Amino acid sequence: MVLRQSSLERLIEEYFKAWVTRDFPNVEYFFTHDVYYRECNGASYRGLNELNGWINSMLKKQTVLEWDISNIEKTDSGVFIVMWFFHAKEEKEYNFDGFSLIDFTDNKISHISEYAASHNLYRSFKETGSN
Repeated sequence: MVLRQSSLERLIEEYFKAWVTRDFPNVEYFFTHDVYYRECNGASYRGLNELNGWINSMLKKQTVLEWDISNIEKTDSGVFIVMWFFHAKEEKEYNFDGFSLIDFTDNKISHISEYAASHNLYRSFKETGSN
């Protein structure tokens, strides 16, 4: 059985929401047994055991205040590009913009690579008087 794109998008949205609500079902609900997850800070996890260990560790030290998806696009190769804004608190609050490349196998997430950029934008060469 192949799920429609909207069902895969819904799974992505449920995963992001689980971080905010701190209500994770079994990680097997979202991920394949051999999932590869690369965070935007360079940390990576392979397989459900490593991924579950990371999630449990982060839930103890981090509170995700917002993880808002602004756009989800499916490429011709089947990879989803997910644009988002992330806002969390550990010792201090922080936020950034980012995107994830997400691939599926058998209707579960098999690969995520995250990338981040500063949320605070500026124009270092803006001419005086221009918009």
